[in-house]
Amino acid sequence: MPVQKVNFKIENVYDNENKMTERLFLEIWTNGSIQPLEAIKKACQVIIKLFTSLTEIKSNKENVETISNKSSISIEPYTNIAIEELQLSVRAYNCLKKAKINTVGDLLQYSPEELQELKNFGRKSADEVFSTLKNKLNIILKKNIPNY
Repeated sequence: MPVQKVNFKIENVYDNENKMTERLFLEIWTNGSIQPLEAIKKACQVIIKLFTSLTEIKSNKENVETISNKSSISIEPYTNIAIEELQLSVRAYNCLKKAKINTVGDLLQYSPEELQELKNFGRKSADEVFSTLKNKLNIILKKNIPNY
């Protein structure tokens, strides 16, 4: 996570006609790999994209895509989230990066069994990834069911 700390302050501002508006002050600390201004730009782009997808949802139930037979929640908004934002342990993060898994979308291409086959990615790392996906994004990876 390049952004280490964020602080904000909202200040009331009165104009000549005594109308009140608000001014937002943001303080952003980073680890140096990204400039604070670039971090806020990227965050704004993500927020705009998420809200745009919400406004484009059609009310007609027939137009809703389903991921599986049991689920009607679209996971598309999560596909571009970087795995850094999941705040995984160093070991799990490094294993995913070495496997060229950079986003949640990349991660969702793998089944739980395939993830555990990654080099140095053991049961503990797998459990951490599964619980993080469930707790932060409400995504549950389905196990591969062999065809008999």
